[in-house]
Amino acid sequence: MKNFIIKITLVAAVAACAFLGWRNGELRRQVATYRGTVQLLEKEKRDLQQQAVTIASTPNPAEQAALLAQTEKQTSALRGLPFKHPVTYKSIGRDELKKFLQGKIAEQYSTQEMHDYGQTLITLGLLPAGTDLAEAILGLYDEQVAAFYVPEERALYTFKEKSFDSALDKITLAHELTHALQDQNYDLTKLPLRIKDNDDLALATSALVEGDATLLMAQYYGEYLDARNMIGDVLGGVLGQKTSKFQAAPAFLRESMLFPYQQGTEFATAIFAAGGLEALDAAFRNPPVSTSEILHPEKYLRDRRVPEKIVLPVLERAGWRLIGNNVLGEFGLRNMFTAQQVGIFEAHRAAGGWNGDRFHVYERGTNGPCFLVWETAWDTEKDAEEFVSSYRHLSGKRGVTASIQRTGSRVAIRQANTEVILTEWSSN
Repeated sequence: MKNFIIKITLVAAVAACAFLGWRNGELRRQVATYRGTVQLLEKEKRDLQQQAVTIASTPNPAEQAALLAQTEKQTSALRGLPFKHPVTYKSIGRDELKKFLQGKIAEQYSTQEMHDYGQTLITLGLLPAGTDLAEAILGLYDEQVAAFYVPEERALYTFKEKSFDSALDKITLAHELTHALQDQNYDLTKLPLRIKDNDDLALATSALVEGDATLLMAQYYGEYLDARNMIGDVLGGVLGQKTSKFQAAPAFLRESMLFPYQQGTEFATAIFAAGGLEALDAAFRNPPVSTSEILHPEKYLRDRRVPEKIVLPVLERAGWRLIGNNVLGEFGLRNMFTAQQVGIFEAHRAAGGWNGDRFHVYERGTNGPCFLVWETAWDTEKDAEEFVSSYRHLSGKRGVTASIQRTGSRVAIRQANTEVILTEWSSN
């Protein structure tokens, strides 16, 4: 009997342990279920909060339409040009911008052409070796663009997240609407903004277009917004703007991006001071033809001269192909020197007096050595000699081999990475 009681007791104990184990497991499963439910509820709460923020920040269509109509009217009055037909507005998400920009680059340059362009700029010392030009450009514009006008589509693009409530948003809209006015009155697609074999001309034209629109931004702020808040608005915009990609980009790309806005605004201001809106309109009918005119507005206003047209013969050599055929211009020359840490004073002195240039860059194979053929024209022999002196210094800093010959006010350069390549080409 004693053994039987012990067995029953043991069985009961085992059963009790089994029940407690099952109950403990059940409680664990319930806790896990509750925990999952709590996490799900917290996620739903966050989603609802985000939806509330999105709804609150989504522009009211009626208010947005009224704001656009008002800004169009104000911009037209300030610029003194009429809208000949309604502005076409398109919107994209900020996350769609990179793909959009990639498409725009692909419309103008094939993958091979973009590679060649990058190699050409590297050969000139304007970009560091190994720079992926397409990615560098995308990084710059992906970070800096707030709104943009596309002449080929006759459309003004804004971002879905933008309501244009702030002062900076409003002057940005006025800037882009100025491009719409320019396009409707002067047809921006007829200007050499996308020319591939004269970067200097394209940049000078862009400086007129952007300088005009940036000048209007300042006028718009003074006329329609509270100027007492200008410093705060500008500082808020600058401090709140992402600039990491901009700061990391090669100096030449940064300067090229800023040139149409900074120097372009100085040019537009000088034109406006000389003759008001009529003078700006006249500039669109007879645009500047070089960055030299942008950098020195007096040349455009009082001493207009068409730069010398230089034609270089295409050289044929087995294994080599022409990858660059372009014009550097005064702005490009300045940047060529400053990119190699040459002082600003010397860079300006070396580029001053520019009166035309053209260069050819040849590459052997893909990512192989490159050879530069370049001819420049100058206002005076003194200007030419100053350029030669500075370029010899620059060649030494870069460690490239160059043959430099001056004939009067013209300078011819042949340059390669090694003496062997230079000799090889000179034997032709």
